[in-house]
Amino acid sequence: MAGTRKIALIGCGHQAPKHLSGLRPLSSVEVVLSDLHIEHARDLGREHDLPWASIDEVMADPDIGAVDICSPISSHAPLIRQAVEAGKDFFCEKPLCATLDEARELAELVARHERVGMVGYIYRYAPAFVEARRILPAGGASRDSSVLGPLLTASFRLGGAGAHKLWKHRVDEGGGAINEMLVHMVDLAIWYFGDVEEAELLVDEQLLARRTIGGIEHEVDAEDFVLARLRMANGLEVLCQADLVSPAFTQRMEIQGENGTLMGSIQPDMPSFVYCKEARGGYDAGRTNLYAGPVNLYEVQMAEFLRAIEDRDTRDLCTVPDSLRLLEALEKLKAKRSV
Repeated sequence: MAGTRKIALIGCGHQAPKHLSGLRPLSSVEVVLSDLHIEHARDLGREHDLPWASIDEVMADPDIGAVDICSPISSHAPLIRQAVEAGKDFFCEKPLCATLDEARELAELVARHERVGMVGYIYRYAPAFVEARRILPAGGASRDSSVLGPLLTASFRLGGAGAHKLWKHRVDEGGGAINEMLVHMVDLAIWYFGDVEEAELLVDEQLLARRTIGGIEHEVDAEDFVLARLRMANGLEVLCQADLVSPAFTQRMEIQGENGTLMGSIQPDMPSFVYCKEARGGYDAGRTNLYAGPVNLYEVQMAEFLRAIEDRDTRDLCTVPDSLRLLEALEKLKAKRSV
């Protein structure tokens, strides 16, 4: 990568240190911190020995070529518009924005200004999930895997406590288990199996009506437990479950085919393996464990973003068109919510 690239990280809350862990090891990056509340940027800057600036200063600075948006969902679309119109590329934490109409507008804007835009579906960089992408039919064009054989079922789960930010539990601020958790698993389903043809929320509940955050108890209104059934374009049925009630973070996927099973997780204490009845596609008969060792997914993700900026080629990244497809699937789910 040629030269040093100056990137502004906007939003200095819970997610920002994770992004810093991905950006700071990259020697070609200089980071500037920013936040709607400048004191948050100042405090994080002092903690990490980094400069800070207001959002207006960031957008007006021609030396800042890209922004990394880690702020709440409701702020995503306005910040992306500002960045793109200022000639900057952008990375944005998921989801891209709050509504499908916003996503369509942003997709047109990004294409018109020829900007690189990437959205943070970080599970695409987990080694077990990358391997799954390799052995599954490309883009869901077929249901016949060279390793697993004809695919039968797939399921994804993601759960966590989600109790560190109040906005994550309020509908009017874009919170809830769908936007916070389910989106990751639906993104994987689309990445593996193609577009969602039909979608149904089998479970859509709020189990905890009050949350204690920062030592204060709050009333909340967003859903915290969901189970979705997706019918993919290739006919495969996929179950995706997500929640904000699991005290211990948990994540897994399971894909079954006539010749075997693929299990995967980002957790080192969860099983990731391929099991084949017959040897196929470079896998022996029986169980092959998938070992990766410790991986900083944020570093892998941000390195890919920088490569895309340099090459002006988004390849297989989580792009704005990808997010448009994802939000179309979520719209199908939400359209069938009970009144």
